Amino acid sequence: MASTAIAMQVVVAPISAPRAKPSSVVCRQAPRARAVVKVLAIAAPMSPATQHSRKVHESASKLPELISHETIRSLESELDHGASISALRRFNSNLANLDATTWETKLRPVMHELAYNLESFNPAFTACLLRVQSTIGYTDYVRRDMALKNLIQPLAGEYGMHNGEAQARTHRELFSSFYADLLKEPLENALEANPRPEAAKILFQQMMRDLNGNGVSSSEDPVELASYAMGYNLAIEYLADYEKTWMLDAFRALNERVLAPAGRPLTEWVFLEVHAEGEAEHAAIGHDAVATLAPARHEGVLRRAMQDHDRDFSAFYNKMANLLEQ
Repeated sequence: MASTAIAMQVVVAPISAPRAKPSSVVCRQAPRARAVVKVLAIAAPMSPATQHSRKVHESASKLPELISHETIRSLESELDHGASISALRRFNSNLANLDATTWETKLRPVMHELAYNLESFNPAFTACLLRVQSTIGYTDYVRRDMALKNLIQPLAGEYGMHNGEAQARTHRELFSSFYADLLKEPLENALEANPRPEAAKILFQQMMRDLNGNGVSSSEDPVELASYAMGYNLAIEYLADYEKTWMLDAFRALNERVLAPAGRPLTEWVFLEVHAEGEAEHAAIGHDAVATLAPARHEGVLRRAMQDHDRDFSAFYNKMANLLEQ
């Protein structure tokens, strides 16, 4: 979402963890009301994407009623109080408060997991696209096209592709630079030693299991499968707004308190800044994709998809929080 409204910011109060959130780690009152971080154009900036909304055409009166924006917002608000928000608060509180003598040892396995985890969302996005495209012959031509025009943009952005711009650095390149800057070693070493870290691998398997049909295992309806996929995609993007914004705040706190005083200040901020800027916009695009194609009767399907991702995503981040507490 390309909102320019200045966010209301409050100190994060932990839900499930007894420790208090440090004052330097803040969150928005709502994930869509936040100031946009300005990022230099040197490395895959999140340029404003085009949100494609519903179009009325001649046969619209004969088509299934679409789910309303109000209903989608209600489903999103359920995520605001879900398990992932608690897990993300816990993780980022631990991250911001890492000890000066043990931070590197604790953070290295977490960064290894995140490298796999971040890339694993790309096949999940691709699976969502395939589910929607596979409704050919079952959904309206224009509605399907509008949904796909929305869904393709965040996936293309992962590879540095933005409307009207030359291709920039991929997000994998940005993460690799961030990893090397933080831990003073190439990411390739960690990936060669263990190419499939356990927690991230489990989340990836769960995402693909659900998107490949197990989320709606009793249905062979391609439209229902597509609605599930779009709901799952929306949950990914909506929670990523919290995830990346809070992670940027936590690393800023860690940098100020531990890294910079130790003579190891972070210099490669682009990966974190790009995602803190862009995820709200991606959530808005995911919202519009649902609104352009999902039938009103699939509210329950969308809710189930969003809850499925919330369940598995929260489990992953609780495992990451555990690693930081060991």
